[in-house]
Amino acid sequence: METSWHSYPKIYNLGHRSIRDLLEDPVVVEEKIDGSQFSFGVFEDLLYVRSKGQEMLPDAPEKMFTKGVEAVRDRLPLLHEGWTYRGEYLQRPKHNALAYDRIPKGHIILFYINTAEEAYLSPEEKAAEAERIGLDVVPCFHYGRIETPQELFGLLEHTSILGGQKVEGIVIKNYHRFDPAGKAMMGKYVSEAFKEAHQKSWKEANPQNADMLTRLVTSYRTPARWQKAVQHLREQGQLVDEPKDIGPLIHEIHRDLTDECSEEIAAILLKWMLPNVLRGCAGGFPEWYKAQLAERQFED
Repeated sequence: METSWHSYPKIYNLGHRSIRDLLEDPVVVEEKIDGSQFSFGVFEDLLYVRSKGQEMLPDAPEKMFTKGVEAVRDRLPLLHEGWTYRGEYLQRPKHNALAYDRIPKGHIILFYINTAEEAYLSPEEKAAEAERIGLDVVPCFHYGRIETPQELFGLLEHTSILGGQKVEGIVIKNYHRFDPAGKAMMGKYVSEAFKEAHQKSWKEANPQNADMLTRLVTSYRTPARWQKAVQHLREQGQLVDEPKDIGPLIHEIHRDLTDECSEEIAAILLKWMLPNVLRGCAGGFPEWYKAQLAERQFED
């Protein structure tokens, strides 16, 4: 449907080429919550709900989201027709990796509201609407230009609105620009304490092939990434809690790593391999050129 009910913009890691112009305008910086994405809205008097991975039937949602759908039904008369409400759903204070002090009201904390396709409420309007319908909203830490990395890093010192933890990370939203998919340009920066991939210090300038592979694998093979795969497939209702889950979960781990880290891995490999390739391509050139010079001595 050509309304506000559309797919959520992809949130790229800071530095990704798709958001290279992210900080060229004033931006909204808000807390990144460690939950499961959940969207809802009323269109032509019908309730729609969805997780990040799929649309769900309101009368038969995935079991994990039951409490969220119940909270939405309780607020159904308050919802604006044609608006899409998006937030993070937490079934319990420790929904994923972080243990917060509390769950949000109705198990849902809003992070944006669409009034039309790619039309968004401002932080102030969003907070007022969240209060009106009785839900929490992610805090806005900054609105305006970001001039230095230190400004962003400093925002990670905030305690989460849900308590018990420093913020997992921040989401930077530029509603003035669009990414290659035509969605509002958004980026994220995750706190070093909670990054999925804890990069190891690379002490040797020229590691051997096997050592390089070991370093890369160790860097990206983390339980947090595995847990993220479990979360995604559970949200989509694809897990049966049996060993037969392993195959689909491995596929999801590979997909997530490819989507999130392929450019970073490629850059690491290029930085390491390029000098070796350049040296190899010039191998034998000195002898060849000296032979060319020697042959010129015999030219008429």
